Amino acid sequence: MAEQAAVSFLDALHGRVDDILDACTRCGKCVAACPMVEPAGIDLGPNAANAPAIVGGILDLLAGGPGTKDAERWAQVCTNSGKCIPACDYGVNPRFMVNMARIAAKAKLGDDTVRRAANEYFNTMGRGTRVISRLQLAPEVLARVAPPLRAAEEYAAAPDIVFYTGCNVIKTPHIALLVLEVLDALNVSYEVMGGTAACCGIQQFKRGDAKTAGRVSYNTIDRLSRPGASRVVAWCPSCQIQIAEVALPAYRESFGAAPFDMNPLAEFFAERLDDLRPLFVHRVDKRVALQERSALPGVMAAVKRVLGAIPGLELVELDVPILSTQASHLSVLPKFKAELREREFRAAAEAGVTAFASIFHACHRELIAYQPLVSFELLNFMELIGESMGIHIPDLYKRLRLIGDIDQIVADSADLIAAHRLDLDTVREVLAQDMFGAG
Repeated sequence: MAEQAAVSFLDALHGRVDDILDACTRCGKCVAACPMVEPAGIDLGPNAANAPAIVGGILDLLAGGPGTKDAERWAQVCTNSGKCIPACDYGVNPRFMVNMARIAAKAKLGDDTVRRAANEYFNTMGRGTRVISRLQLAPEVLARVAPPLRAAEEYAAAPDIVFYTGCNVIKTPHIALLVLEVLDALNVSYEVMGGTAACCGIQQFKRGDAKTAGRVSYNTIDRLSRPGASRVVAWCPSCQIQIAEVALPAYRESFGAAPFDMNPLAEFFAERLDDLRPLFVHRVDKRVALQERSALPGVMAAVKRVLGAIPGLELVELDVPILSTQASHLSVLPKFKAELREREFRAAAEAGVTAFASIFHACHRELIAYQPLVSFELLNFMELIGESMGIHIPDLYKRLRLIGDIDQIVADSADLIAAHRLDLDTVREVLAQDMFGAG
């Protein structure tokens, strides 16, 4: 950032917190709307009578007080579902409020402890992304979905969009490659950015290290602005929320303006549906249910609109709870997460679907492990779009995951391990912890 910030990231966040403290009436509607309260064991009492007290505990945390046990628990189990946002009648974004309360609660551990834990998590995530992507793609193909960062002067002309992948989608690179093929077919000019060098800051923010999250997200905003596009299109829902709801508003406060608008990829595709329709030249005779998530409802509507235009494809609505941002967020309550997945599978089977489609990458990584246990195909919605357009890119992550044996995966990937000069012990560690760890 060449210019000096008028207001720091943290001061901008604290300004929003002050506005919340002034605006919130402690009505408790946001707590009552949260789908995680009951499975987390938080007692709302008859007619949600305890909800106002829980909000009061959240506000106490935000004001620098000790909060309450229930307030801390609510902040701990937040999955950014967004169900709380329309529940508020007073202009407060309860999702942001609860995220800031979690940061305040974690501050009790001390800055050094919080920073170390956030850094360790980020490094582990980065290592897993680096290794798993390289077990699937040759260097020249990997460079297409994870190109090196360039300086602003290296871009000859501003593209239509910057496609922002986030960090983790390249663990399932067929998804990102399908997106690029569709953008090419639409004649959209784009630059691809993502990976840990362009992190949104969500990992640090979720773990309470707001200061590092601010530095990381501001650096990424500046990097995303380098090509000169006025619009960034994001794949990852966590990145969309972290940049668009947290970082960009703070950046505007710091510098007076934001360098771009940011929107989810599915919504961009829905906008271009008139151009996509003629490209859907192959029938996809499948009865499809979606594994929906609630954090960005516009994405769900956009995916349904696009898939609904594919000849032969029939979309089926399942009577299951719709919540969370991605499957990984539900890991705060493992038992509830497993029960929800089983409920989804049971509803899909009863509806007679032939395919159950994930929306996001983290959901997809977890979902495909269960392929041997279900009668329907587990895939990502981008594969359905690709099939109708005649684009076939294999799901290599699914292939490796279903091999199920680390030694066999290492043997199967020997050429790529050599091409990327990966350390064998690191490969084995990552496979054990990341691919075959607890979901």
